[in-house]
Amino acid sequence: MGFVLADDVICMILDILGDEIDHNSLFQCALSSRYLTAHSLSVLYKVCHASAVRGGGTEDEHFLKPRRFPATATSFKGEIDPAIRKWALLWRSIALSSLDQTYLPYYGYLRYLDLDDLGDLLKDPKFTGQVRDDFYTPELLEIVSPDYQQKGNKRLRYSSRASDLSADSVKLKIGSAIVKKATSIRGMSLNVPTETLLEWIEGLPLLQSLSIWSGDTLSQHAGLKLRQNCPKFKQLTIYSWRDRSPGTAEAESEELLNELSPNTLECFEVISMCQLGPRTITALGSHLQSLSQLKLTSLTIETIARLPSLSTLPSLEVLALTDSVPAARDERFYAIVSQVAEWISSCKSLRQLDFRRFVDDPFLLSQILSNEGVRLTSLSLSGYTMTGSRAFHEALACQRTLRSLYLSGEGAFPSQDNDILVHALNQMGDLRELYLKDISDGFSQDHVMTMTASLPHLERLWISGDFFDDTVFQAFTHLSKLQSLMIPAFSKFTADGILDFISQLGPGNRGFSLSVLNAVDSALAEEAQILISETIKASLDGSFDYGVIQADYSDTGSEDGIYG
Repeated sequence: MGFVLADDVICMILDILGDEIDHNSLFQCALSSRYLTAHSLSVLYKVCHASAVRGGGTEDEHFLKPRRFPATATSFKGEIDPAIRKWALLWRSIALSSLDQTYLPYYGYLRYLDLDDLGDLLKDPKFTGQVRDDFYTPELLEIVSPDYQQKGNKRLRYSSRASDLSADSVKLKIGSAIVKKATSIRGMSLNVPTETLLEWIEGLPLLQSLSIWSGDTLSQHAGLKLRQNCPKFKQLTIYSWRDRSPGTAEAESEELLNELSPNTLECFEVISMCQLGPRTITALGSHLQSLSQLKLTSLTIETIARLPSLSTLPSLEVLALTDSVPAARDERFYAIVSQVAEWISSCKSLRQLDFRRFVDDPFLLSQILSNEGVRLTSLSLSGYTMTGSRAFHEALACQRTLRSLYLSGEGAFPSQDNDILVHALNQMGDLRELYLKDISDGFSQDHVMTMTASLPHLERLWISGDFFDDTVFQAFTHLSKLQSLMIPAFSKFTADGILDFISQLGPGNRGFSLSVLNAVDSALAEEAQILISETIKASLDGSFDYGVIQADYSDTGSEDGIYG
């Protein structure tokens, strides 16, 4: 006698698969039974923006090793990249559903519309031939063709070929067709003219987040439009915001931030080059109570000096400040840095800090991290040097709550500097992720063994060093939760040493990935590399990567042979 699950239980299972972004299982459920199809596909399209197919990404091992064709690839005209085909079919289904040409209304399941992704597909060099022809069905060609016209109830014949269509024009027309139907959209990523954005906003009452290529798209009172039509709007990401004429970016950002409903913006992020200034910082004060994520770049010292005027941001959890405009490091500069350190330290909800060439970052962090009220779980610092950063490394030891630490910069070989950093790392027993990129170039194998002895919960580790051999594996065998180990240090490992290390890993290391990036010579024959890959796959369902540094070394085992 068969056992039948209740409808609500089935829905709960499918929703859980959606929460886990398990696209393959959802698709298989949709195929397995007509009874499951509708709900499986509704959940699948809700999370399709996170699909590995997007951007021609990989879904399984088959896509990790694409077929290589010779220069005369035209002879393989019938060959189709399966990832590109799936990518195109995904977008074709969404577009056709907005024209009521599909079994189910896929557009109605969308929660995030990534038109940047559609644009990437249309401009991909492999979006051609049969893939392109299959994408442009007659129904789609009719709405995207510049020659399309409607006369009464009849559609006039289109004359454009798919190969003649402008990718940007097609993206806009498909986007418009989707937005007119998909009122359930909560977020969008797009690069469209201002007029188009303002028109689309009016029909998206549930919109909460926008990711925009250029900030000037948000001109013409876009903030007022969002306030009137999107009461739940709270997240804004801008790739760049530059002046079209002097002062325009500053004026537009100030207008936008002041037009939004006060204390509603939770995330404000500028990723690349911008020309925002002090007035933008002042306008951010309109969202003093709500801001939980603030990410700014390309600030001048005058703009940086305005940051403390925001006073304490009670909800701020994530702060990223990067790539400021260079300024003279005089007395005024360091006075401003100290004021900014005091302001950051006053934000008691802060959990994640990311700096990259912001000011004198080690000096700034030495003041922040030693403050008793600062308890971070994630810290990232890029573009600094080990030399002269002793105060920062000493203050780092105060952050015992860290679970993720990323340090990237120029290492040093005096042992004392490295000893101080190792001592600080030894205080962070909760660390799950540790990335030491170049900054640990002066680490000896003893440094690594001392460091890992106090980090039992590590799951991901990137560690460089002076020179590593099989001895260093002793530092990792007790890390029972380690999932990824990346070793870019100059190294010479033997097959026996690696296999012995793998044999000591346990069930908690399942899925383990080992990458050796800079072996000093081809010490591992291809047969040995294959054996290691097969062993780690069979025992841990893991993977192994091996790279040989392209250089001539007379000594294969000593430091002098590497640096001499």
